[in-house]
Amino acid sequence: MKKGTKSYSILKLKCPRCQIGNLFYNPGLFVVKDILKMPDNCPHCKQDFKLEPGFYSAALWISYPIVLLIFIPLISLGLVVNSMHSFFKYIFPFIVLFSFMLQIPLMRIARAILLHMTITYRPNGKIE
Repeated sequence: MKKGTKSYSILKLKCPRCQIGNLFYNPGLFVVKDILKMPDNCPHCKQDFKLEPGFYSAALWISYPIVLLIFIPLISLGLVVNSMHSFFKYIFPFIVLFSFMLQIPLMRIARAILLHMTITYRPNGKIE
């Protein structure tokens, strides 16, 4: 991933305008504490992350199709494999648990996608 691309900024959870500041206080995809806690502004370019009240409720509509793309194949795979061999009956709960563990990164990525849909990248981080 190359800096300056949306995929870099979304997966690294960086500010959409400068791609230097972190979107969350606790950076990274897999975190346990302060999962969705974000600063009001970017620490580097001062871009406002609180664009309007209830802005991040739209992230639910972004994460929903992503969840469907992950869960439906996993559940289908589990049902097909379960009928093949009884050993997979014991593995299937771990597949479901893994799917639930993906919820935290998906919530964070959905917020990043939403911000990147509304804020444009500026190489120097300044509004022109």
